[in-house]
Amino acid sequence: MSTTWRDRLIIAAPFLGALGLAIFTPSEDGPTICPWALCTGTACPGCGMTRAASTLIKGDISGAVAYHPLVPLILAQLVVGWIWFVLQRAGLVRPAGNRTITITLAVTAVALVSVWVARLVTGTLPPV
Repeated sequence: MSTTWRDRLIIAAPFLGALGLAIFTPSEDGPTICPWALCTGTACPGCGMTRAASTLIKGDISGAVAYHPLVPLILAQLVVGWIWFVLQRAGLVRPAGNRTITITLAVTAVALVSVWVARLVTGTLPPV
């Protein structure tokens, strides 16, 4: 297995991301950088995910789910994808098929939009 700088970066990325989320706490009164929220004035389907991930990294599962209910699903997908990548680069598994990836992304998108609509209707979207 030949590792490139890109492979090393991808292998290190989850650890660097987790470290960043553990050190820095996103706040609700910080500046909005979401293009959707800036243009529409409402939270997007993924709004709250960074705060949820930061809260989850610190061990507060209920707080994380309050920020965004799908954070455990997204985290699980990221972990499985990362492990799959590492195993693939080691030659232990075949690359995931396009159909599998497409279905996973489509189901995730439907889940994100469904949760967003439910939160929009109930008025529980995070502040923008």
